[in-house]
Amino acid sequence: MPATLVSARHPHPGAAALPLAKDGAPDAAAGPGSPLVARLRALHQKASRALILGQSETAWRLSCEAVQHCNIERLTCEYGEQQARQLCCRLWILHICVLSSMAELAEEDGRLRVRRDVASAPPAGFPTSVRDVWDSIMAAFGSYAGNVDSEVLVPTVLLCLKLRDARTARDIVEAWLATLSDETMFLLQSGDDGGIGGAARLQQRTMAKASYLRVCELYTLHILPQLGDFPSAYDFLSLSTVVSDPARNEFTKRLDSLRNLTAAPRKPSKRSSKRRPAKPAPLEERTVLSLPAAAAPLGGRPVRGPVRAGAKGAATAAGVLPPPDKHGAAVAAADGAARGQPRAESRALLGLAPLPPKGASIQPALKTHAVVRKPRGVAGIAWQVARRLMSRWGFTLFTLAIAAAVIRLLTQRFRLPQLLAVVYRKLWSTAKMGTQVTYI
Repeated sequence: MPATLVSARHPHPGAAALPLAKDGAPDAAAGPGSPLVARLRALHQKASRALILGQSETAWRLSCEAVQHCNIERLTCEYGEQQARQLCCRLWILHICVLSSMAELAEEDGRLRVRRDVASAPPAGFPTSVRDVWDSIMAAFGSYAGNVDSEVLVPTVLLCLKLRDARTARDIVEAWLATLSDETMFLLQSGDDGGIGGAARLQQRTMAKASYLRVCELYTLHILPQLGDFPSAYDFLSLSTVVSDPARNEFTKRLDSLRNLTAAPRKPSKRSSKRRPAKPAPLEERTVLSLPAAAAPLGGRPVRGPVRAGAKGAATAAGVLPPPDKHGAAVAAADGAARGQPRAESRALLGLAPLPPKGASIQPALKTHAVVRKPRGVAGIAWQVARRLMSRWGFTLFTLAIAAAVIRLLTQRFRLPQLLAVVYRKLWSTAKMGTQVTYI
């Protein structure tokens, strides 16, 4: 972002003190060739190289040393506002990138901690939250949130979103938007200026507005939707005087899609939809055979049908004695149940079948509704195959060729009359001609 988007003209009594040398006196003038600027550039180069090589601890130590000596007010007085701002932005962006490669959010207390694959213990100066990092950034930029460059603000907000800390990101963006200087707001809201310096002013305004829209995009489409605060996002877009109508319409459409996606119910996955529901287990009533009230004896040996577990109780309740065992004696439990049956009137009221007379052996009549198909022989299977082949149009020529071959064999073997030979020749010529028809 250009230097005109934010201004360094907001002194604060709590600004950070100037770094002192080893002897306690302030450092020399921070000009382009001063030792401080050369040292900051060297630290930036070494920290960048260590980050690229995956040496996170070395990069963290060098970047911390660089940002400790980074103060926008002091560098502006000796080095120039634009050059000082660019140097501070580069140092803080590198510091945030190094922190993003090392930190993760602890689920126990919500604090920052070093990833276990990076280091076993947190290094010196490791922050406990992103808010501490933001406080250090504001101290470097004059202790004023609106004075922080958007090039530093955006990586800080992205770090919060990466660590799932949307509340801190919301506080940072709202503090930055609320404390923008009047000069910055005038630059964002002004139109095209003509005359001397109009082109440079227009380019400056275009770059400033692009940075502002980037912050608005993060605020309305990433931070507030994570918090579920869609009404605040709509209000911000409708009340903003900097966002143009095309950008507002685009942001509104994307916000609508995010809101509909959040409110829509979750659809089942394709894998789960393809699964067929398991068939329920058959109930016990379906396995019990129906026993008539007065069933005639079948004669001979009693028939033992495929009655399952529920059939025995039903037979006992209906007054049917179980079949005798191998010794010819009835089961004692069934005899006891038969003696304890109520009278015929009581059984009729209860909906039970009447008791059989003494000495009569009533056996259940088995009713099977299974359809037994006659097994097919080789001839039946061959006939089905031939019928299916004949029903298909694609096997017409195949059928004609088979018929011609059979007739030829019969003619050669049994010496059929000349008529069959003529018919065979006509069929053979028809098969070779394809779709054409030859009349006899």
